[in-house]
Amino acid sequence: MLEASILPAQAIGSPAFAASAAKIPGFALPQSLDEIVPREDLWLPEERVELSLALERGIASYRPHVAVLDGVRALATPGACCVVTGQQPGFLGGPLYSLIKALHAIRLARSLSQAWERPVVPLFWNHADDHDVAEVHHAWVLNENLDLQRLGLAGLSSGKQPVSRIVLREDKQRMSAVREALRQLYGRQPHGESAIELFLPRDGETFANAFTRAMTELLGPLGLVVLEPDWIREPLSRSLARIVSSPIAGPLLEGEAVLRKAGAPVAIESATAALLYRVDEKGRHALRVGGDGYRYDNEEGSRTAAELAAEIVQSPLSWSPGALLRPLVQDSVLPSVAYVGGWGELNYLAQLGALRDAVGVPRTAAVPRWSATLVESETAEAAQQLAVNLEDVLASRGAALAQAEEEPAPAVVGELREIALRAARELSARKQALAELDRGLAANLPRTGDQIRSLVEKLCEKAERVHANRSGRGRRLIRRVTNTLCPRGELQERVLPALPFVARHGNEWIRELLDLLGPLATGHLLVRLPSTSSSEESTA
Repeated sequence: MLEASILPAQAIGSPAFAASAAKIPGFALPQSLDEIVPREDLWLPEERVELSLALERGIASYRPHVAVLDGVRALATPGACCVVTGQQPGFLGGPLYSLIKALHAIRLARSLSQAWERPVVPLFWNHADDHDVAEVHHAWVLNENLDLQRLGLAGLSSGKQPVSRIVLREDKQRMSAVREALRQLYGRQPHGESAIELFLPRDGETFANAFTRAMTELLGPLGLVVLEPDWIREPLSRSLARIVSSPIAGPLLEGEAVLRKAGAPVAIESATAALLYRVDEKGRHALRVGGDGYRYDNEEGSRTAAELAAEIVQSPLSWSPGALLRPLVQDSVLPSVAYVGGWGELNYLAQLGALRDAVGVPRTAAVPRWSATLVESETAEAAQQLAVNLEDVLASRGAALAQAEEEPAPAVVGELREIALRAARELSARKQALAELDRGLAANLPRTGDQIRSLVEKLCEKAERVHANRSGRGRRLIRRVTNTLCPRGELQERVLPALPFVARHGNEWIRELLDLLGPLATGHLLVRLPSTSSSEESTA
């Protein structure tokens, strides 16, 4: 059974945008469920059916739980809505916050469905159009020494191809080597083999495929629907063409001005941002505001909004939106009522209000996601032995513990050496006096002093070894706490994947974590996982 406490958001530090978000006019940041309202149903029946069928075709190969199919089919129902979240597909399932975002979307969707008495589907947008391979082709885990270890796939570069088009092959990416490393770490855990099988990409999968499969198997029974953009590329491109055919540069700048007036940072400068991409065999080609409308990087000419829209219509499968236009396209093709995201995501969503109004895309609720730290029993015991407060560790990101200097040897060791040295000197000083009694005895006096020093030195060396063992164990305790709770000086959820926790504890804790979440976040969850009989070595 999980135990949890809620830390105030400010206790662990909040981004600058969190303090100013509520001051932004028209930015729907709900404080209660009543402030989230159903969207007016403007979708034609055939559009809903098109969306539902496309999602069902896309998800079918993953053999999803019936709860997934029920959600997908419910979207064809007039009045059905969805709560959306999303993340780029990371190696081994990506950092823990992907799982937490998904669980929050499920909780919010269930609450809204009950309140509105209509289907509300939790939907996870797999950002498979992203192309930053260097950011997603590795994961961090703790090795047997409790040090952070980077595991990654071979033969991959940052490139320009979307991660949905990078097919992983055993002969190039050497998944078997990663599998063996994971087996060394987690193979003996109660659920180790099944966890490795779940999260590790398979030969012939893309990053996007592996992520969709893992999330669908893990959270599909809870009703989560994972969506890959390629499944709905044509309606996405139709929406993108409609948006770019309107003048958008002015409304984007207007949205930035609204943020600055409220004292909020501007997350993405629209004047230089990649607003959309054309994808071909050479990779992704960014278009930005420039010239008569839009311009490729290093291009002399440009194209008007109408010309660009025509290009998109003629080749719909070759286009994808950038980060600023994705929310508008997303809310055009999906009956979404809320987006669950981190403060960084909500920061750039907040600057899109004027653009939404200009192109006729409704403003949907922006819901700050829950954040959470998982605390295993070994970590809690280590913190207790170090006499540190978990809240303090999180607030400082483990800095105080990580920078702790090695303890010097106890003073008594030095004192014993000084006593032995002084004894040897005093014995030698009495050599002449002893010689008056017996020259033979006097000759042995310095040797006796050396013997005393040698015996005391051996005693001191043993004492130093005992201290080294104790302080070494202390440093191990520190590594357990800092590298588990604040790896790389960040919150756990931003670095560690779910795989180690699933390997040790199975899946049931995920269902229990869902029950702990409220539909709207109120802080940071400190979640204590129960001990397992075959978890990592104890702190003793």
